[in-house]
Amino acid sequence: MQRQSFLTGALILMIANAISKILGAVFKIPLTYILEEEGMAVFNIAFEVYIMFLAFIISGLPFAISKMVAEANSKKEYARTRKIVSVSVVVLILIGAAGSAALYGGARFFALAMKEEKAVLAIKMISPAIFFVALGTAYKSYYQGVANMIPTALSQVAEAVVKLAAGYYLAVLFIKAGTSKTAGGAIMGVTAGEIVATAILMFMYIFGKKEVYVKTKKIQTKEILYELMSIALPLLCASVVSNAINVADTTLIRSRLLDGGFSADEARFLYGAYTGYALTVFHLPVGILATIGVSILPVIAGAIAVNNIKKAQIATDIGIRIAVILSLPCGIIMYTMSGEILSFLFHNSVSANMLSAVAPCVVMMCVVQITSAILQSAGKIMLPFFTALVGSAVKLSLSWYLVGTPEINIYGSAISTNAAYIIVMILNLAAIRKVLRLKPDFTAIIIKPVSCAALMLLSIKLLRGYLSSVMGGVVYLGVICVISCAVYVAALFLTNTVSIKEVRRILKG
Repeated sequence: MQRQSFLTGALILMIANAISKILGAVFKIPLTYILEEEGMAVFNIAFEVYIMFLAFIISGLPFAISKMVAEANSKKEYARTRKIVSVSVVVLILIGAAGSAALYGGARFFALAMKEEKAVLAIKMISPAIFFVALGTAYKSYYQGVANMIPTALSQVAEAVVKLAAGYYLAVLFIKAGTSKTAGGAIMGVTAGEIVATAILMFMYIFGKKEVYVKTKKIQTKEILYELMSIALPLLCASVVSNAINVADTTLIRSRLLDGGFSADEARFLYGAYTGYALTVFHLPVGILATIGVSILPVIAGAIAVNNIKKAQIATDIGIRIAVILSLPCGIIMYTMSGEILSFLFHNSVSANMLSAVAPCVVMMCVVQITSAILQSAGKIMLPFFTALVGSAVKLSLSWYLVGTPEINIYGSAISTNAAYIIVMILNLAAIRKVLRLKPDFTAIIIKPVSCAALMLLSIKLLRGYLSSVMGGVVYLGVICVISCAVYVAALFLTNTVSIKEVRRILKG
């Protein structure tokens, strides 16, 4: 079986995620021309309902499967690993089928709950994807548990390619049929992508090489099912609450915009600009860097299973540092170059200030992702949920006040998001210090990388006036990004934030 080190696995998934996210953005670029702000609002609301429903249906199971597989493999219990996968497949097939049927049948209810009746058809068109995602989850989680990220990477890229081609074709096909059908056609691309991704994962598992195991006593299905549910159900409950909060946040934003004196069309325009443009760009680096948490799970879960705390501590330190070091330049570029990025991607910079407002949160969100994965891998399944609950309370409270203020409006959502994730990040780091008995080196993790990022920010400020006068468009954006990132990387090595010796040691796994 092909197995990678933590960093190699993270790198494979980062590249795959980068490709799929870029293709996703490429998908949305022509889509924004076809759907415009109103259509993008319908598309995004249908997709939010799908994500919310998907999380409700399978939340906790991917983590539970990966954790159980990682623990079994670390003890060389390969027969148990096979049993975990077979039980998981049956469970997820049943759950996925029920989920798709319920989402299709409840499409009108969900659309009206989100105050967007035009999203009914789009929700119906994406409902079959629930089944295929659920089925694919069993195989994807197995591969992640055994630290083989290649199948996940291949399926993600294939999914993005099919979604792009099918979604764009169907959107154009229904372009004269009105906003509802055009958005419905576009979102059918998501379903097509999930079908192909699941087929790839199943094929690789069925025909792939597996570890040879010696038959021992019969492993009870009931035992596997009990352990699976004991991990997944608490996470499912947490997910239900979290997604209810997300739905409440979306509803609150739209309602408070109306309370602030905006018309229904104006509120839809602001929400569509924020979610369809600013957040699309914002979630590119967040989604790519989320792979660090996926890759670190088998390392920490496996280390804890055999009582190797030192290995878990080393992986934790490396994971957090990588998350900070990689997310900082992303935040800087989005903050300073928001207008140029949006103009290049969408030929529309109306939400440039929105992107700048939410950009700093990319660092906190990436750190929260990795620290949550670390805590759950170490056995503290529900702890990240409780810290997130505190952050959600802060976000909802601030959003209610700020979004309803006409002068602030949609920017209140960006401000409250930043505040919430700062709090969650601090709580998670404090929890890691206690759980793993690891005292974070804040100089190495925060102070040095932030100093390097400050130099990067300064280089952009100094260069952009001159470069914008001699070049324009994508060339200007590309040159300034390359130069500023080069300054950042050089600063990392010069300040010994990252050393060549350390890079070599990490790359060796």
